[in-house]
Formats: sequence, structure tokens, C-alpha cells
Amino acid sequence: MNCYLWELEAILEGLSLKSVDDREKLVELAFNLRYVMNAKKPKVSKVFKKDKEENRIKKAFRNIKEKAYDRERVDRIRESLEYFKKRR
Repeated sequence: MNCYLWELEAILEGLSLKSVDDREKLVELAFNLRYVMNAKKPKVSKVFKKDKEENRIKKAFRNIKEKAYDRERVDRIRESLEYFKKRR
């Protein structure tokens, strides 16, 4: 695999950030485990909020769809402007 220097630097930076993300996940797991082990009545909702995670994912994909919708709307507006320019 051949790549430019800036591509190699970006790959190395991405791998470093991945290791940071992995450590963050391990810390979160440790804190969740600590909570479950020490709580008298542990609740899953305090450790993992499924609704919040689902909404975050849906929001991310909804933004992509809205951007596509906005582009379609802009294209239709441009077409109508061109139509009315020719009409004069």
C-alpha cells in the first residue's frame, strides 16, 4: 500500500485516537461495574440508557436525510427560477 506522508500521518493519528476511545470504553466499563457491585439495588437504566442511545443514532441519520431534502429543495427552487426567467 502506497500513501503520501500526510495520509500516513492521518492513519497514525486515527489509530492513536482509536486507542484513546478504547481506553475510554474500558474506563466506562469499570465505572459501570463498580456501580453494579456496590449498589444495593442496581438499575440497568442507570448504567445504560437505551432510549438515549437510540435517539442519538436516529438523530445522526435524520440529519443526513434532512440535508438531502434541503439539496432537493434548493434544486427545485433553482429550476423554478430558471423557468420564470425564460418566461419573461
